[in-house]
Amino acid sequence: MTPLVGLPATLRAEFAVWRRSAVAHLPLGGLAFALADCAMFLATGSGKTWKDVLGYQNLWAMFVGPMLTVLLAVAAARIDRGARGGGTWYRPVPPGYRHLSRFTALAVRSLLLNVLGAGTPLLLLGLLSSAQRVPAGRAIEAVLIPWISQLGLLALTLWLARQLHAGAALAAGFVWTVLGVVEAESAAWAVLPFTWLDRGALPVLGTHANGVALETHSALAGASPWPPALLGALLAIPFLLLPRLSLSGTRTAKHRTTAERPTFSPGATAILKTVTEPAPRPAPAKPRLLGAVLGILRGTALTWLCPGAVALVALWLSWHDPETSIQLFTLLILPIGTLVLGLTVWSAAAQGWRAVASRATGTTGPALALTAVTVAIAVAVSLITALLYLTAGIPAGHAWPLALTSATVGAMLTTLTLWLAIRTSQAVAAVVGILGIVFGVLVGGTSMQQTLWPLIPYSWANYLDLHRMSVTLPVSLAALALFTYGITHATRKAAENS
Repeated sequence: MTPLVGLPATLRAEFAVWRRSAVAHLPLGGLAFALADCAMFLATGSGKTWKDVLGYQNLWAMFVGPMLTVLLAVAAARIDRGARGGGTWYRPVPPGYRHLSRFTALAVRSLLLNVLGAGTPLLLLGLLSSAQRVPAGRAIEAVLIPWISQLGLLALTLWLARQLHAGAALAAGFVWTVLGVVEAESAAWAVLPFTWLDRGALPVLGTHANGVALETHSALAGASPWPPALLGALLAIPFLLLPRLSLSGTRTAKHRTTAERPTFSPGATAILKTVTEPAPRPAPAKPRLLGAVLGILRGTALTWLCPGAVALVALWLSWHDPETSIQLFTLLILPIGTLVLGLTVWSAAAQGWRAVASRATGTTGPALALTAVTVAIAVAVSLITALLYLTAGIPAGHAWPLALTSATVGAMLTTLTLWLAIRTSQAVAAVVGILGIVFGVLVGGTSMQQTLWPLIPYSWANYLDLHRMSVTLPVSLAALALFTYGITHATRKAAENS
């Protein structure tokens, strides 16, 4: 009888598994956020104190940190599922050991993520000015409290990713994060588990959940951060103990049976033996690449996500002024849509890409067809949405810049995501997209756009004046061509490495 593998050996193996994977590189997303956060802090002027430095960490603690932690868990589960566990599913390892080891390895990377994302700005900005130097105890809490609070979310997402599609687990993590922000200051926080994600960070950072500084007399200002943070960590325990659900229609090893060999009657066997020459093959037809790509995408979530995005805008415009609602589309729906579009397209095409490379067409033609269809979807949704704004009442002089800018910038952002997903990984593409969207909203929706607008392409669709369009449109078209060229080369490498 084969002895069971112990917990120490399982832990060592789990850390070794992710050493060179996309999961190991995801914490660098925290460093990217930290550097951009420092740049925005410095761009808003001087004369700030260490309390302002802490206040700038609100976005990390409330949204970016939790979402990158969710992405960490989803990426690990997706890689593991694609590799069928790398053979470990069939090893004599207790499931509890495997789940605990996976959680521990990802928790360590989540700690690194928070050290880079929250600790780097505190260190760099403190070195620039003594007035901005956060007290050591407060700085340690600003890193540890968000990390401890995120452990429950990490375990929840890991458990969901074992049951559901990666997109569904990612969506669940997003909803949990948003609910945590909305209800963080609720009087009933102790019985609302999603509030434990954010509640503890508020007194440490000295802000409300929306980033506004806490009043001196606020009860939160003197509250201890540890009870909600520890509750957030304890939330991990039930999700580590929960078994995998047996969903209807799921095939497991116990349900797999060997297919029976077909049997033939003696008469049929005799007829088959008389066939000595194969039937003549017809001449191969010219491959229809665009039709094949459309067939691949027909079974994806794009069939309802694209109409759903347009319907969301239409519903919003029926209740709100279209002139003041343009930013909903240009800063949120369009960037998020291009991110989801690029990730979904490559997720659908990646599994069979090696087979595509073995065809006479090679990879260049299919890659161009894949890019063309993806860009066409982004452009079509942008133009239809601009038409909705026109029918809702915005002047034609605002509608055509909206249509032209959103279509061009949307196409560029879509190819950026598609190229990153192919060239690096979907996890890296998602990190870049999430950070780009966050900073696009911060810059495009505030007065910072006056100086920082050229640096954040995710906000370019929001600039509808001719002066800035004369810059964003040519640059977007050039980037579109560059990313398309990069996609053709990246798909060739992807086929060789698959």
